[in-house]
Amino acid sequence: MAGSTGSESRLCFLEASCVKSPAGELGGLRLHSQKGELLGTLNGVLIDPTERRVRFFVVETPGWLRKRKYLISADTPTKVETDGTTLRLDIESDALVRDEFDSRTVRKFSEEDAVEAMFARQVA
Repeated sequence: MAGSTGSESRLCFLEASCVKSPAGELGGLRLHSQKGELLGTLNGVLIDPTERRVRFFVVETPGWLRKRKYLISADTPTKVETDGTTLRLDIESDALVRDEFDSRTVRKFSEEDAVEAMFARQVA
């Protein structure tokens, strides 16, 4: 996230295993492109607590010596498949920018962030 803006500096990391949705827990969810290509697994999300909004998916891919992570915009249209283990993104794998992301460079989502999100004023 080179050259982060003010809103990007507020972002915080939340592990996918801590995210609950109508489809269930998101930890280990496999992400696939429109054509069914495996993009990786959902490692977590970057959240802007003030806006109460997920901004990025953190995607993990296996590597020879270590796993790599990269970001996909949460504005990308998605659909959880009926098997409950696959998230299909309306994107082609060759269109992705896979700049490596290090979750240690972003603070973790905290109880204070949860309180801020609950009481943040929504701007119309």
